[in-house]
Amino acid sequence: MFNIEDRSWISRSTFAESAEAEISFCLATTFNPDPNSLEDASAIALPGFVGHNVEGFEDIPSSDVVGNEQRLINHYKAVLRLADQHGQTYNEFDHHMWLRLHIGWEEKVVGFPWYDTLELMENLFSWLSCAVDGDLWSDAEEGWEMIVLRSASNIHFRWGGFDQGGEHANIAFPRESLLSSISILKERIRLLIDRLAAEIGEDYWSRYPLDLRPDLN
Repeated sequence: MFNIEDRSWISRSTFAESAEAEISFCLATTFNPDPNSLEDASAIALPGFVGHNVEGFEDIPSSDVVGNEQRLINHYKAVLRLADQHGQTYNEFDHHMWLRLHIGWEEKVVGFPWYDTLELMENLFSWLSCAVDGDLWSDAEEGWEMIVLRSASNIHFRWGGFDQGGEHANIAFPRESLLSSISILKERIRLLIDRLAAEIGEDYWSRYPLDLRPDLN
Protein backbone atom coordinates (compact mmCIF):
# COMPACT_ATOMS: atom_id res chain seq x y z
CA MET A 1 0.00 0.00 0.00
CA PHE A 2 1.25 3.47 -0.86
CA ASN A 3 2.29 5.87 1.88
CA ILE A 4 0.14 8.94 1.26
CA GLU A 5 2.59 11.05 3.25
CA ASP A 6 5.29 10.27 0.68
CA ARG A 7 5.15 12.71 -2.24
CA SER A 8 8.54 11.93 -3.74
CA TRP A 9 6.82 9.88 -6.47
CA ILE A 10 5.64 12.99 -8.31
CA SER A 11 9.23 13.72 -9.36
CA ARG A 12 9.18 10.38 -11.22
CA SER A 13 5.88 10.97 -13.06
CA THR A 14 5.74 10.58 -16.81
CA PHE A 15 4.21 13.71 -18.35
CA ALA A 16 1.43 13.28 -20.89
CA GLU A 17 0.73 16.02 -23.42
CA SER A 18 -3.04 15.64 -23.03
CA ALA A 19 -5.70 13.60 -21.22
CA GLU A 20 -8.73 11.73 -22.54
CA ALA A 21 -11.33 10.85 -19.92
CA GLU A 22 -13.83 8.17 -20.90
CA ILE A 23 -16.63 6.20 -19.29
CA SER A 24 -17.44 2.81 -20.74
CA PHE A 25 -20.50 0.63 -20.45
CA CYS A 26 -19.34 -2.73 -19.15
CA LEU A 27 -21.59 -5.18 -21.01
CA ALA A 28 -21.71 -8.83 -20.05
CA THR A 29 -21.81 -11.00 -23.16
CA THR A 30 -24.08 -13.59 -21.54
CA PHE A 31 -26.79 -13.84 -18.89
CA ASN A 32 -26.63 -16.66 -16.38
CA PRO A 33 -30.08 -17.78 -15.16
CA ASP A 34 -28.49 -18.96 -11.92
CA PRO A 35 -26.41 -16.03 -10.52
CA ASN A 36 -24.64 -18.38 -8.10
CA SER A 37 -23.54 -20.85 -10.76
CA LEU A 38 -20.08 -20.87 -12.31
CA GLU A 39 -21.26 -23.13 -15.14
CA ASP A 40 -21.46 -21.59 -18.61
CA ALA A 41 -23.62 -24.32 -20.14
CA SER A 42 -26.89 -22.53 -19.30
CA ALA A 43 -25.65 -19.00 -20.11
CA ILE A 44 -27.79 -17.07 -22.58
CA ALA A 45 -26.10 -14.85 -25.18
CA LEU A 46 -26.94 -11.15 -24.97
CA PRO A 47 -27.13 -8.62 -27.81
CA GLY A 48 -24.16 -6.27 -27.70
CA PHE A 49 -21.49 -4.38 -29.53
CA VAL A 50 -18.35 -5.63 -31.21
CA GLY A 51 -16.12 -4.37 -28.45
CA HIS A 52 -13.04 -5.25 -26.46
CA ASN A 53 -14.01 -8.56 -24.85
CA VAL A 54 -12.31 -9.20 -21.51
CA GLU A 55 -13.39 -12.20 -19.40
CA GLY A 56 -16.94 -12.20 -20.71
CA PHE A 57 -17.47 -8.43 -20.78
CA GLU A 58 -17.41 -5.89 -23.60
CA ASP A 59 -15.99 -2.50 -22.65
CA ILE A 60 -17.94 -0.02 -24.82
CA PRO A 61 -16.75 3.62 -24.64
CA SER A 62 -19.53 6.19 -24.38
CA SER A 63 -18.13 7.90 -27.48
CA ASP A 64 -18.84 4.70 -29.45
CA VAL A 65 -22.41 4.55 -28.15
CA VAL A 66 -23.34 7.96 -29.59
CA GLY A 67 -25.37 7.24 -32.71
CA ASN A 68 -25.77 3.60 -31.66
CA GLU A 69 -27.94 4.10 -28.60
CA GLN A 70 -30.59 1.61 -29.70
CA ARG A 71 -28.09 -1.24 -29.58
CA LEU A 72 -27.34 -0.41 -25.95
CA ILE A 73 -31.04 -0.09 -25.16
CA ASN A 74 -31.71 -3.50 -26.72
CA HIS A 75 -28.93 -5.02 -24.62
CA TYR A 76 -30.28 -3.70 -21.32
CA LYS A 77 -33.87 -4.57 -22.20
CA ALA A 78 -32.74 -8.15 -22.81
CA VAL A 79 -30.96 -8.22 -19.42
CA LEU A 80 -34.04 -6.94 -17.58
CA ARG A 81 -36.37 -9.29 -19.44
CA LEU A 82 -34.22 -12.28 -18.50
CA ALA A 83 -33.79 -11.08 -14.90
CA ASP A 84 -37.57 -10.88 -14.58
CA GLN A 85 -38.05 -14.23 -16.28
CA HIS A 86 -35.64 -15.95 -13.88
CA GLY A 87 -36.73 -14.08 -10.76
CA GLN A 88 -33.42 -12.34 -10.13
CA THR A 89 -33.15 -9.45 -7.69
CA TYR A 90 -31.18 -6.30 -8.47
CA ASN A 91 -28.36 -7.56 -6.26
CA GLU A 92 -28.10 -10.58 -8.55
CA PHE A 93 -28.02 -8.76 -11.90
CA ASP A 94 -26.44 -5.42 -10.96
CA HIS A 95 -23.10 -6.38 -12.55
CA HIS A 96 -24.85 -6.01 -15.90
CA MET A 97 -25.23 -2.28 -15.19
CA TRP A 98 -21.63 -1.41 -14.37
CA LEU A 99 -19.83 1.62 -15.77
CA ARG A 100 -16.06 1.97 -16.00
CA LEU A 101 -13.96 5.15 -15.79
CA HIS A 102 -10.64 5.41 -17.61
CA ILE A 103 -8.29 8.33 -18.15
CA GLY A 104 -6.09 7.71 -21.13
CA TRP A 105 -3.02 8.97 -22.92
CA GLU A 106 -1.06 7.54 -25.86
CA GLU A 107 -3.12 4.30 -25.90
CA LYS A 108 -2.53 3.76 -22.16
CA VAL A 109 -4.99 4.26 -19.30
CA VAL A 110 -5.36 4.59 -15.56
CA GLY A 111 -8.48 2.79 -14.40
CA PHE A 112 -11.02 2.93 -11.58
CA PRO A 113 -12.44 -0.61 -11.56
CA TRP A 114 -14.43 -0.18 -8.34
CA TYR A 115 -16.35 2.86 -9.57
CA ASP A 116 -19.48 1.23 -10.97
CA THR A 117 -21.81 4.25 -11.07
CA LEU A 118 -21.62 7.84 -12.27
CA GLU A 119 -22.07 9.17 -8.73
CA LEU A 120 -18.80 7.60 -7.60
CA MET A 121 -16.98 9.10 -10.58
CA GLU A 122 -18.49 12.54 -10.07
CA ASN A 123 -17.02 12.69 -6.57
CA LEU A 124 -13.58 12.47 -8.19
CA PHE A 125 -14.52 14.94 -10.93
CA SER A 126 -15.62 17.48 -8.32
CA TRP A 127 -12.37 17.11 -6.43
CA LEU A 128 -10.33 17.55 -9.61
CA SER A 129 -12.23 20.73 -10.43
CA CYS A 130 -11.75 22.28 -6.98
CA ALA A 131 -8.28 21.02 -5.98
CA VAL A 132 -5.62 23.63 -5.36
CA ASP A 133 -1.86 23.20 -5.56
CA GLY A 134 -0.75 20.50 -3.11
CA ASP A 135 -4.19 18.94 -2.55
CA LEU A 136 -4.21 15.14 -2.45
CA TRP A 137 -6.99 12.60 -3.02
CA SER A 138 -6.72 8.86 -2.45
CA ASP A 139 -8.84 5.74 -2.54
CA ALA A 140 -8.24 2.00 -2.23
CA GLU A 141 -10.19 -1.22 -2.63
CA GLU A 142 -9.24 -4.86 -2.97
CA GLY A 143 -6.38 -5.14 -5.46
CA TRP A 144 -6.49 -1.43 -6.40
CA GLU A 145 -5.38 1.93 -5.08
CA MET A 146 -5.04 5.41 -6.51
CA ILE A 147 -3.42 8.61 -5.31
CA VAL A 148 -4.11 11.84 -7.16
CA LEU A 149 -2.26 15.05 -6.44
CA ARG A 150 -2.41 18.52 -7.93
CA SER A 151 1.00 20.08 -8.44
CA ALA A 152 0.91 23.51 -10.05
CA SER A 153 -0.74 23.12 -13.48
CA ASN A 154 -0.57 19.32 -13.50
CA ILE A 155 -2.60 16.51 -11.96
CA HIS A 156 -0.52 13.46 -10.99
CA PHE A 157 -2.05 9.96 -10.81
CA ARG A 158 -0.34 7.06 -9.07
CA TRP A 159 -2.07 3.72 -9.61
CA GLY A 160 -1.07 0.66 -7.62
CA GLY A 161 -2.15 -2.80 -6.53
CA PHE A 162 -2.88 -2.14 -2.81
CA ASP A 163 -2.59 -5.58 -1.16
CA GLN A 164 -0.74 -6.93 -4.20
CA GLY A 165 1.84 -4.16 -4.06
CA GLY A 166 3.58 -2.50 -6.98
CA GLU A 167 3.02 0.61 -9.06
CA HIS A 168 1.04 0.21 -12.29
CA ALA A 169 1.24 3.80 -13.51
CA ASN A 170 2.64 7.17 -12.48
CA ILE A 171 1.41 9.82 -14.89
CA ALA A 172 0.92 13.60 -14.85
CA PHE A 173 -1.75 15.25 -17.01
CA PRO A 174 -2.09 18.94 -17.84
CA ARG A 175 -4.93 20.08 -15.58
CA GLU A 176 -6.72 22.14 -18.22
CA SER A 177 -6.66 19.29 -20.74
CA LEU A 178 -8.00 16.86 -18.15
CA LEU A 179 -10.81 19.16 -16.97
CA SER A 180 -11.81 19.96 -20.54
CA SER A 181 -12.02 16.27 -21.40
CA ILE A 182 -14.07 15.55 -18.26
CA SER A 183 -16.48 18.39 -19.08
CA ILE A 184 -17.16 16.94 -22.53
CA LEU A 185 -17.47 13.44 -21.07
CA LYS A 186 -19.96 14.51 -18.37
CA GLU A 187 -22.27 16.08 -20.94
CA ARG A 188 -22.09 13.01 -23.20
CA ILE A 189 -22.65 10.40 -20.49
CA ARG A 190 -25.53 12.40 -18.96
CA LEU A 191 -27.37 12.47 -22.27
CA LEU A 192 -26.81 8.74 -22.76
CA ILE A 193 -27.97 7.79 -19.26
CA ASP A 194 -31.05 10.01 -19.57
CA ARG A 195 -31.92 8.28 -22.84
CA LEU A 196 -31.44 4.84 -21.30
CA ALA A 197 -33.54 5.69 -18.25
CA ALA A 198 -36.33 7.09 -20.43
CA GLU A 199 -36.42 3.97 -22.59
CA ILE A 200 -36.06 1.44 -19.77
CA GLY A 201 -37.96 3.19 -16.99
CA GLU A 202 -35.21 3.11 -14.34
CA ASP A 203 -31.83 4.80 -13.95
CA TYR A 204 -29.38 2.05 -12.99
CA TRP A 205 -26.26 4.02 -13.93
CA SER A 206 -26.24 7.36 -12.08
CA ARG A 207 -26.17 5.75 -8.64
CA TYR A 208 -27.11 2.52 -6.93
CA PRO A 209 -30.93 2.46 -6.76
CA LEU A 210 -31.28 2.31 -2.98
CA ASP A 211 -34.85 1.05 -3.14
CA LEU A 212 -33.42 -2.00 -4.92
CA ARG A 213 -30.31 -2.19 -2.73
CA PRO A 214 -31.53 -1.87 0.90
CA ASP A 215 -28.12 -3.11 2.02
CA LEU A 216 -26.71 0.24 0.86
CA ASN A 217 -29.03 2.44 2.91
